[in-house]
Amino acid sequence: MVTAAWAVVVIQVATGAGVLTARLTAPDLPRAAVAGAAQDRTVRGAGDREAAARTSAVTALLVRRASALIRRDRDAFLAGVDPRTPFRAAQARLFDALAAVPLADVGYDLDPARALELPPAAARRYDVPTWGAAVRMRYALAGYDGEPTAQEHYLTFVRRGGRWYLAADSDFASAGQRTARGLWDFGPVAAVRSRRVLVLGHPASLPLMRRILRTADAAVPRVTRVWRDWPGRVVVLVPDSTTELRRLVEHAGDLSQIAAVASADVGIDGGPPAGERVAINPGPFRSLSDFGRQVVVQHEITHVATRDVTSTNTPYWVAEGFADYVGYLDSGATVRSAARELGTDVRAGRLPKTLPTERDFAGDSPRLARAYEASWLACRVIAERIGRDGLVRFYREVSEAAGTPATALTAALRTQLRMTPAEFVAAWRDHLRRELG
Repeated sequence: MVTAAWAVVVIQVATGAGVLTARLTAPDLPRAAVAGAAQDRTVRGAGDREAAARTSAVTALLVRRASALIRRDRDAFLAGVDPRTPFRAAQARLFDALAAVPLADVGYDLDPARALELPPAAARRYDVPTWGAAVRMRYALAGYDGEPTAQEHYLTFVRRGGRWYLAADSDFASAGQRTARGLWDFGPVAAVRSRRVLVLGHPASLPLMRRILRTADAAVPRVTRVWRDWPGRVVVLVPDSTTELRRLVEHAGDLSQIAAVASADVGIDGGPPAGERVAINPGPFRSLSDFGRQVVVQHEITHVATRDVTSTNTPYWVAEGFADYVGYLDSGATVRSAARELGTDVRAGRLPKTLPTERDFAGDSPRLARAYEASWLACRVIAERIGRDGLVRFYREVSEAAGTPATALTAALRTQLRMTPAEFVAAWRDHLRRELG
């Protein structure tokens, strides 16, 4: 799903779903100021002095806002918020909720060319001049994000007494332009961490967060044994509910069967993904055994590790099968115990004829579990023939190849396994008969 400036590439993942689904360096302020000034020169060139003054004032407001977040200066933060709307109280709660979040970089990219017209109902609430704009907020988490991530905010500004204030961030929701939300938008955030893992959630979830920290901390080196080329750090989000998770990871589809998702914000201008997160769906996750939780977390961290390589050419069965391959690695799980639903079909004579497709991984698909199981076993076939490193090479080649997904898969099968797609499917079906029949 592509928004005005950013994309979230959604990939459903095994026993969970993976989503294949911001800069002011404290205490300096240059980046946001430079971004606004560049746009201001454009406006001046157009001869619109009033618009130029507005752009300059709003840019300065956003620079001060970013600085206040970095410096944890509550008064300075609220000084830029309209004092005559309930939004000010909400912003005070937001600032307080962020206290435990280790922000390293914060910034706002304002482009006056992306001005927005307020919906009539929203415009009627203000008795002063207003201006709406799509603003890209950038932020990073200290020690865990290699680069800042960026998210869209749809903001309303008002002018009172010759001064501009931020007045709202939800006026454009009715038009489908929803400001991206973080855990801090839903209440105070607590943090638990290790050198490799940061877990963010709400204080009531601290017992679960500590268990997840131990699980994720054990998973990171296991993932690195297979996929060596990644930073080896991960951020895990623990929302209070599935409803909250849907607000954090939009366009993730039906989450009722999903225990966790992996997500990243992806620039549509060719920039690499950033802001990689594993987000827990608390209800389904709590229903899992300790073994199931380890597999799910390891699976999702695999998606984080491979996100720089995964592309639109990566077949769903490759992305999900590889993540399950790593998730189950050295777990002691037998094929029959881990592929029960597919095994039932095979023993009943319902052997799948084709590899799973994107539709099979939809959250509401009746074949969701079978799709994961079939994909896992397909990747096991590859690993049995050319080894674990060969499976990694196959993943990279099919993901990085030029051309269409079909031609990329054909080329990778030929190069790495010396097989055609039809020959591979036949070998996979033979494997299913042997292991599950």
